[in-house]
Amino acid sequence: MFERLSKSLGSLFSDHDVARDDYLASSGDLADLERRMRQIDEEDHAYSMHFCGSVGRQHDAG
Repeated sequence: MFERLSKSLGSLFSDHDVARDDYLASSGDLADLERRMRQIDEEDHAYSMHFCGSVGRQHDAG
């Protein structure tokens, strides 16, 4: 049972990797490749931390 699940998940991820590699390989030049790499990197993260809890000082006075 686990072997079948493992193979199913493995094929799912490998298909994703092949599609990503094909997308990157089709870039026209280095700038396009870097833009595509940033785009993929940003899409792979479900969240992003633009700041680490820092807020302006106006929020301290209360």
